[in-house]
Amino acid sequence: MKLLTFKQAIKESAIYKPRHLLLGNGFSIACRPDIFVYGRLFERADFSRLSSSAQRAFDALKTQDFEKVIKALRDAKSLLAIYDGAPTRIVQQMREDADGLRELLVQTIASSHPEWPASITEGEYAACREFLSHFNTVYTLNYDLLLYWAQMHTEMGESPSSDDGFRKPEDNFDAA
Repeated sequence: MKLLTFKQAIKESAIYKPRHLLLGNGFSIACRPDIFVYGRLFERADFSRLSSSAQRAFDALKTQDFEKVIKALRDAKSLLAIYDGAPTRIVQQMREDADGLRELLVQTIASSHPEWPASITEGEYAACREFLSHFNTVYTLNYDLLLYWAQMHTEMGESPSSDDGFRKPEDNFDAA
């Protein structure tokens, strides 16, 4: 199987309309790798409110990928729960660690995120719009605001490509 460039894939997929897109972390990483790569998030994360085992899980798995560690903890918890004699407190701690790491990831992304939509350059917005223009529907697994900002940012006098429901005057809503 030959690996296609994005341009080739778009051309070959033209017969399959409408096109849909599922975005992962790559969208944000492409825009701000200094913020959104797991290594950077790991460096910025404040583990002080979590158990020491939550942070040591990264070392045990030789990764800085929060989602990989969260999944491993949840999988291990599920497996331990089926074994007779497995200490309930360990199963509970794994659940708490997984939940705590998920919350820490979200908090770290939020605190690392650019403060304002104006932090993104016009050129970056234009590149995002060009990329997104190939798709009818966009779904995301991201935790950050970059996709939202890109979809809401427009040239002067232009309407956004999607509507967040906050752009309509109140008198346009039905009272019924």
